[in-house]
Amino acid sequence: AAEAAAGEAAAAREAREAAAAAHKARFEAGQALAAEKKARREAERRARDAEAALSAQAAEAAAERAAAAAALERARTEAIAAAQQADSAQQGAAQEAARSARDPPPVSGGGGGGGGGGGGKSGEGG
Repeated sequence: AAEAAAGEAAAAREAREAAAAAHKARFEAGQALAAEKKARREAERRARDAEAALSAQAAEAAAERAAAAAALERARTEAIAAAQQADSAQQGAAQEAARSARDPPPVSGGGGGGGGGGGGKSGEGG
């Protein structure tokens, strides 16, 4: 009977140890699961942050490209306007040169000739 009682006590002790080991294993598994969930959430947060940073960089680059395109368009418009002004000035100078070649201005005839021409005009008027 003593041996049976000792055997039962040993079996009960082993059962308690097994139950404690199982409880500890369940606890550690829960801890590992919680740590894994936390690590996954952190990785997802970092991925979202990285994606947001890339999106911000892409938006900034797009804004820079748009600003450069606008500056290029402004420069092109200004260059066209300057070319048109230069063309108009050149045409005006060519017309003036042609007019001067056809009808020399009175001043080119000398001081006396210019004065005479002025007198003739006043005589016509009177």
